[in-house]
Amino acid sequence: MLLLGVGGLAGWLYRETRPVSNRFLPQLVRVRQPLTPDAIAQRLAQQKLIRNPRLLRLYLHWRGKRRIAPGDYEFSPNQSLLEIAHILIEERFTPNWVTIPEGWNRFRIAQRLQERGVASASEFLDLCRQPQRFHDVGLPLPTNGTLEGYLFPSTYRLPPGSGAETAIRTMLDATRRYVYLPYREQMAKRGQSLHEVLTIASMIEKEALHDADRPLIAAVIYNRLKKGMPLQIDATVLYGMGKWKSRVLYRDLQHPSPYNTYRRKGLPPGPIANPGLASIRAALNPAAVDYLFYVAQADGYHRFTRTYEEHLQAIHEVRAASPTSP
Repeated sequence: MLLLGVGGLAGWLYRETRPVSNRFLPQLVRVRQPLTPDAIAQRLAQQKLIRNPRLLRLYLHWRGKRRIAPGDYEFSPNQSLLEIAHILIEERFTPNWVTIPEGWNRFRIAQRLQERGVASASEFLDLCRQPQRFHDVGLPLPTNGTLEGYLFPSTYRLPPGSGAETAIRTMLDATRRYVYLPYREQMAKRGQSLHEVLTIASMIEKEALHDADRPLIAAVIYNRLKKGMPLQIDATVLYGMGKWKSRVLYRDLQHPSPYNTYRRKGLPPGPIANPGLASIRAALNPAAVDYLFYVAQADGYHRFTRTYEEHLQAIHEVRAASPTSP
């Protein structure tokens, strides 16, 4: 009976600690702050990386691991519970994942990839100037210009040494899967190309801090385009100047650039950043309002108005309410 009991326990432990799958499907688990063994075990179970969270918790406690250190960990369902536990115990952080935030342009992305050892910035930027090299990704790309706007912001598994071409293809494939395929019919109904949508979305991305403002800013852009008004978006001016700063000066507005939407009417030649899904959805679903102006408030939200006189009054009120106003 004792042998049967021991054998049964061993069989149960084997079943509960073996890998969830035999497939290598790496997942990033980002720990922002110290976690208890129970918290990390529950999280890994929810992500279907382990079978038994209670066993993982008990094993971590037995090994004296009372807190899981913050950092980026990589796990796969083809790892056993003990393999996963040892990664946590030894605090083996992964260098394989790279996050590209919404609103970054290709220059900042190039810098991030170089910092993480994925590819040299110069190689990445050089390939970004050759969009037709990637014609086989199943995505309508510019015939000239760059891949600005087409590099989908997300977190990618790009181990050091992956190379610029692999990084670009990975980002373009994400754009195809998350933007082009789901929304191409809606773009066609609106009579818009992917390039136009990404261009408008990139301006929304750089102008909006809060999601609630995105459809309203989209409406202002479309309303101005319909009326033949210049868009007058500061972010496009700065992009054309090749710099970013918190305040645009009057002399900046005279900078001769095709991206200067104060001097030129219509859309700029292309995107000024790589927008996220919230801005892309706003570009495809602008608010049904007749606003033509907006001004940023201290809380990051914008005040929207219909006439220039209302706009001037809004500017006056925003400045008066600002804690930094004289």
